[in-house]
Amino acid sequence: MNELELTALKQDLSNEARVLYCLYLRPQHQQTTPIIINNKAIIALLNTQNTKLSLGRQISALCKELYRAGLIDIEGEYSFDRSLNGATVRLTLCALSTALDDDKLHQQHHKISITWRPVSALFQQVCQLVGLIETDYNADELGEFIAYWLGRPEIQQSQYQWTQKFVLHLKQRRIRYPIAKDDVAQTKQGHQWATAKAGIEFDENVRQLISKYSESS
Repeated sequence: MNELELTALKQDLSNEARVLYCLYLRPQHQQTTPIIINNKAIIALLNTQNTKLSLGRQISALCKELYRAGLIDIEGEYSFDRSLNGATVRLTLCALSTALDDDKLHQQHHKISITWRPVSALFQQVCQLVGLIETDYNADELGEFIAYWLGRPEIQQSQYQWTQKFVLHLKQRRIRYPIAKDDVAQTKQGHQWATAKAGIEFDENVRQLISKYSESS
């Protein structure tokens, strides 16, 4: 297990979510077969002494925790509100590039400073690893992150760890609400808000009206 994974697992996660990742998902990464969600197997693993989980949507809720932490992604169409049984999972932090393994990014630990900025190349690679769609960020988002950690001067991290924390901070914001951009439309891509691509998009009511008048003409 690499440093990215360990740092992500130390976030505000339930112990059940950590067990799901460490004892069910991560061991399967060593195999050549895809990682598949099997609700029956997961329930048997987590209910070793007491029955805590019995429904597919409870497993989906744990997967949602891991997704928000940047640890996993689900392939294809899916919803965390329904059972993910049979879904294919990708562990986003397992495949590390050589740039991310640069010792200089890990050796020096320091507290956050008012002038801190992520290293551009490292930032883009971590964004790719955790599946952050909209990688642009504004001064408010950066300032919010720095202000939070300035209030915790006892925390010292490497440049790599600070960048990872910032990317995960952005991803959680993208999941919750749109990016503040003047006169720029935002749309949901999967579970994240991102800048809408150029082109004309119609909602369902407009499509029905177009269809209705096309048939009558």
